Amino acid sequence: MSGLLPGFTINGGSTVGRSFYSATTDGMIQDDAGHWSIEPYIPLKAGVLAKYLLERGELPEERYPEFMQRCEAIDRFVHQQTGDYHRDFASHYAPVDPDSDCKPLCVDLSAETKQDSPETLHSHQGACNAASQADETSQQVSEEPGPSATQNAMNHVFELLGKVMHDAGYRKIEQQEIEKCMGIASQWGVPLNVDLGVFEKLVVYARGDIMGTRFRRRLRKFYRMESFEIPVYQRMTIAFQLKSDLQGTESLGTNQMHLRMFKNIPKEDVDTLLPGARVRISGLDHVKIIVPSLGGFLMSLRKIAQYAILFAVIALHWSLILIGLLVGYLVKSTLGYFDAKKKRELKLTRNLYFQKLDTNAGVGHRLIQQAHRQHTCELIVASYALLTASDTLSSRRLRRRCERILREAIDVEIDFQTDRVMDSLQKMNSVVHDSQGWCLKPIEFTE
Repeated sequence: MSGLLPGFTINGGSTVGRSFYSATTDGMIQDDAGHWSIEPYIPLKAGVLAKYLLERGELPEERYPEFMQRCEAIDRFVHQQTGDYHRDFASHYAPVDPDSDCKPLCVDLSAETKQDSPETLHSHQGACNAASQADETSQQVSEEPGPSATQNAMNHVFELLGKVMHDAGYRKIEQQEIEKCMGIASQWGVPLNVDLGVFEKLVVYARGDIMGTRFRRRLRKFYRMESFEIPVYQRMTIAFQLKSDLQGTESLGTNQMHLRMFKNIPKEDVDTLLPGARVRISGLDHVKIIVPSLGGFLMSLRKIAQYAILFAVIALHWSLILIGLLVGYLVKSTLGYFDAKKKRELKLTRNLYFQKLDTNAGVGHRLIQQAHRQHTCELIVASYALLTASDTLSSRRLRRRCERILREAIDVEIDFQTDRVMDSLQKMNSVVHDSQGWCLKPIEFTE
């Protein structure tokens, strides 16, 4: 089992307090966690999948070399596609990367370059061609009318991420689903006020729609540990651009594209991942703050009344005393409010700390690697299904066969993307399609 949130204790707290806090925030993802929805995502490594397919016993041993050679061809094909994705993402994300530590030139040398002789200029251009390939697209965009080069770069990255997300088996979370989570929280989340108007563009993707297990102790159960299941996204990625600069613990600019990746996020707590969210103090918290302070205020008045003689002596200053008590009550209530707010912010920060996987450029490259693994697994399963078939397979039969193989392997229903997979196999020149269906092309064996 992999931990959803590792254990956590508060130094200086009581034993009961620490155990209660841990019991209400810890959780885990079971190896056989149930899925709520059927997804394209294949939760397997390519090498493990290929080994399993050979051990199924459906493929004769004399055809093992053919299968392994096809797997190698698939790996080369997907590796080339992944390399294209990496180069495309790196070149277009660089101008809008919030974590970039590169500085602009202090001196514009373009005027001096124009004054050089044609031979010198040609030499300079030849020396810089290799270094300027990554920036060529951005320079061309900046010369075109319309949006700025920065905005064009961001639009291109948003479009590229959509392709990568699709290849990696992610599903886009629509804005209506995000709005349903706003203002509410799971048993372990934090209620927030979120303003979606601060975003110029916001896209959220998720995959791994499963059931996680968490624990809690309740008074009506005599503080005994109990477990129950909650719907969880195993992976969630957020990409956004802001309309105006956002100041806080982290300064976020409008001319930058921000990427975030998280793991094991309860569906009801999706809004906790958005920047600019403000902690909302519930009515119960207000009661917890006001009632003790008001009780202390009344107790103070009662004690003063007991000292009537002393109170009579200082009757001339009674107004100052009442004002002092009132100010003390207000100060205590205010401090209690900020203390409750700080506790909720600490809980939110602590949850995100353990659930955050990557940010910005790291998110893009991690997603591309996930797309590489997903696409490789899809091509391997499809090739194996065609290789072990007694005749040609229609797209429908191929899809059902691949889904059955994966279900028997991991006991999970998979929505196999036949059209996309067969399109890639055609680009590899590995399959042919006729009126009967799909079949593999013969290959030349290499020693």
